[in-house]
Amino acid sequence: MKKQNGNLKKLFGANPKAVYDYNLQRSKIVNLTNDQPLESMNPIVELDTFLTANGNMVLIDYVFMEEHARMIVDYLAAWSQDERLHKNKSTVLVFTSDANLFPETLRRLCYTITICPSTEEERRAFLQELADEIQAKFATINQEIKIDVTEEVVQASSGLDLHSIETASIEAFYQNRTFAVSAYTEHKIKILQTYDLTYTEPKIGFNEVGGYKMFKEYIRKKVILPIRDPEKAKYYGVSLPRGIIFFGPPGTGKTYFAEALAFELGLPMIKLNSSDLLRGVVGESERRVKQITRLIESLSPVLIFIDEIDAMGSDRGKEISTDSGVSRRIKNQLLEWLGDRNRRSFPVGATNLLESMDTAFIRTGRFDEVVIVLPPDEEARFEILKIHSSVRRKMPLKGSTKDHEKIWRELAKDTYLWTGAELEKLAIDAGRVAMENDTKFIGMDQFREAMKSTQINEKARQDMIRHHFDVMNSIENVNKQFLMEAFNDFDKHTSSKDGDSGRISALIENIQNK
Repeated sequence: MKKQNGNLKKLFGANPKAVYDYNLQRSKIVNLTNDQPLESMNPIVELDTFLTANGNMVLIDYVFMEEHARMIVDYLAAWSQDERLHKNKSTVLVFTSDANLFPETLRRLCYTITICPSTEEERRAFLQELADEIQAKFATINQEIKIDVTEEVVQASSGLDLHSIETASIEAFYQNRTFAVSAYTEHKIKILQTYDLTYTEPKIGFNEVGGYKMFKEYIRKKVILPIRDPEKAKYYGVSLPRGIIFFGPPGTGKTYFAEALAFELGLPMIKLNSSDLLRGVVGESERRVKQITRLIESLSPVLIFIDEIDAMGSDRGKEISTDSGVSRRIKNQLLEWLGDRNRRSFPVGATNLLESMDTAFIRTGRFDEVVIVLPPDEEARFEILKIHSSVRRKMPLKGSTKDHEKIWRELAKDTYLWTGAELEKLAIDAGRVAMENDTKFIGMDQFREAMKSTQINEKARQDMIRHHFDVMNSIENVNKQFLMEAFNDFDKHTSSKDGDSGRISALIENIQNK
């Protein structure tokens, strides 16, 4: 939108002789007093001349990256202490996404004015002004264009600054000759991608998750039912779930369960790897967390899957800070977001290091429950093998359907304590063995050969299960009844390759007697 000299006088009480706009991205200067572009080989030096010679105003926009800030930081420091600017009443205004892009030493020399996120009324007025401007331009060439600024459009633009709203609106008009709601969603998704976040529409549900019947039924009752039918939950005085954490060994399908849960809830999913988030944020300050959470909420309702949540929610009291407290402040921001009563996103965390997490992150109100995800039992292993060799990929299995089931049953018995990821790899490796030997069909021989590449340490995995139980038993917001039922059900349907089904039974008996 065009910057007008009169507006600047009204906003700042300024009466500059001339107003120059320096666009950092284009490296162009425009004299806003007469809308004339200025050619310059070195725009910054040119601006210095304008400021020191006359009582001018310079606008620098738009600083949203550290390299942009570094380009002008030395000049800003010099201008802030240049007596000629004070004498001539010259002014420099820098528009930025975050003042923290600039060093604190510079910020002490300047005024910082924080502009609050746009309100619904401001967005409506801005969109209407933009629509009127576009319609007026088309009217000059005798073309009638009608752009409706609907309430859906106003709501869809929430979470974006006015510059982004303008960009998304122009893109929408260029493609559809109107302001389409989808354009604002797509623009938000593009911004999320710059932070290495992935926005997806899940394609798999619980039907494609092999086994885990008790686990899936528990999630259906505790999470899916109240969210799908909030009126029923309200009638019974049941609060809507706020979030859930899946705790289990690597490879047990926690990510897979999160995607299936999003599908069952009918929600899109944003994938967030907390280690990547924190690595990116610490280098560019806390502003990114604020922008990311604001965008997530503007896209809500949405399921936000936080992988390796232990990295994001590690115990603040045990950390040795080497970044001037930036990590601690970021985690406090995340805690504030997760605890916000108005939060509409549904976070699902995944971890195998629950014991290292700050208890503040797993407190009720942020995450309602922590649910254990054990390795698949024998029945689940059968279903997982079936899905990965005949549903998700159509492998040329040898024999009839009954022959296939016989293979899966035998393999399920012989893969005691294997994870879902290892079973998927087994199916893929069996296909690879058949391909390398130019075998037309895949049978038990190929699966047996493929099994040789994976060795399982049963004792280590049993110790790991014991450790997971001990950790779960120490957490407050864990349903202890379901915890015991889950272990008992796991024992009931689990047998080792040596036929000793009592190994987990002994483990559970030992746990219960503690």
